[in-house]
Amino acid sequence: MKKNSLTSAVIAGIAGVAGVGSIADAVNLNPDGLGQVLIYPYYTSQAGNDTLLSVVNTSASAKAVKVRFLEGRNSREVLDFNLYLSPFDVWTAGVFQIPEDEAGFPAAGVFTRDRSCTAPDIVTNADLPQIDGTNYVPFVNYQFSGVAADHPAAAAGVLSSLERTREGYIEMIEMANIIGTQAAWVTHTGAGIPANCGAVIATWESGAWPDAGHAAPTGSGQLFGNAMIVNPSAGTVAGYAADAVEGFNYSILHFAPGDAEPSLADVNNPGGDFTQATANVFEFGQLIQATYSALAPGNFGRVDALSALYASPRVVNEYYLDGNESVESNSEWVITFPTKRFYVDGSPFIQDQFGTVNAAFNPDAPVAPFANEFGANGSCQGIRVRTWDREERTPGGGGIGFSPPRPGAPQNSLCWEAQVVTFGQGERITDGDPSLILGSTYFNNLAPQFDAGWASLEFGAAAGGGFTIPAMRPSTTQQVFRGLPVTGFFVANYDNGVSDSGVLANYSSLFRHRTERDCVVGAVACS
Repeated sequence: MKKNSLTSAVIAGIAGVAGVGSIADAVNLNPDGLGQVLIYPYYTSQAGNDTLLSVVNTSASAKAVKVRFLEGRNSREVLDFNLYLSPFDVWTAGVFQIPEDEAGFPAAGVFTRDRSCTAPDIVTNADLPQIDGTNYVPFVNYQFSGVAADHPAAAAGVLSSLERTREGYIEMIEMANIIGTQAAWVTHTGAGIPANCGAVIATWESGAWPDAGHAAPTGSGQLFGNAMIVNPSAGTVAGYAADAVEGFNYSILHFAPGDAEPSLADVNNPGGDFTQATANVFEFGQLIQATYSALAPGNFGRVDALSALYASPRVVNEYYLDGNESVESNSEWVITFPTKRFYVDGSPFIQDQFGTVNAAFNPDAPVAPFANEFGANGSCQGIRVRTWDREERTPGGGGIGFSPPRPGAPQNSLCWEAQVVTFGQGERITDGDPSLILGSTYFNNLAPQFDAGWASLEFGAAAGGGFTIPAMRPSTTQQVFRGLPVTGFFVANYDNGVSDSGVLANYSSLFRHRTERDCVVGAVACS
């Protein structure tokens, strides 16, 4: 993977001191935005929003990529398929809310006009429904409609409704490099269409992918992704770059379409070593290398390696509510825990669409750093919220709370896996309305004292007069990352209505959250 000279020099210097190899030889969160795994922290099809997404293959190798959409309550898979990118290819798609008169029920789906090969086929599949002449695939509820009656999450309505599919987040995982004849199938011709997507489909329908048609990836991936949340009626668009994880995979993980694998639990070290997974994490410019064992019973060590990349004791960002008589401003934060399901879902009852238990979920849940198993009210994690205005003033006592409080849970808690925190929208929760910008139904509201400023959302719980931060399980060398694996962003809208000339004067902005690392060995900071 190419890096700018400064980054390369810094990494080379650290590697020389620490005695480690290439930064891509272990799983790491690449600040340059290129990787093997892309995590898009949020999609929404609520309140007139569509989410448009793209993935770009910047390498000279054809690639097989698992595309997975997960709903926001408990990261249940609502759709996945295989995507085949030719060298230097771009694939685009959109998530939208299916009109109820089309589907007969409230749901969401994904559409695409992009001709890159997918398995199953989307663009030319005559069996798929259409809207405005374009094929789409409805999201499904197979992974959350068959909950056993004795499971703690079995509450009337909350698990089976297809409304759950309307907001969530997205994973893309590189499974293999495609080589040989099969690479020629998926490579675009001069007409901009892959040479033979039909052969891709026929190969999977007739059996397994031939060994001569794929090879293990290198670890760098060289994929990047973007997403835009577009509201045509409001005249707004907010875009973000997907998180990029490199060094995730050194084995062929090219599973058949319809298989629930691979998942984020499939981190492996160079040479295809699945017995352990090593994370390279930067803290204050220092490289920390933490290895997790995958052999201990119930120990999802490979997931721990990925979680270590995201673990943070808090997220910080700004908020704006400083409109005037003619301008209305609103702010919302997306908070997503991309690996939470592996720690809190103790259901051995949930089956995938083929009747087999999805091994991604942990029968030993809950597992640190999360403290509560998923149930009808979610898996609630305590937080502390502190705010400041733009002149460094803070409310008396230093903290504020969500309003109104969630029944059956601490007032300050986040209970889902992809959710929204709003500012000054308490009446919408009381009235049962979705949030103003993203249309989220999974949101908590803050009522800050100040119209604009910044906030710190800290993970933990009050204990013994202090505040205890959750901690991950230790690595094999006893490194402990404190906090929760988290990602997300802050989005703001300014609504200036319609000008005298009839022009819609609305504006939107989006900024990724800032996080930090907190690693200790015993009571001493990691070194």
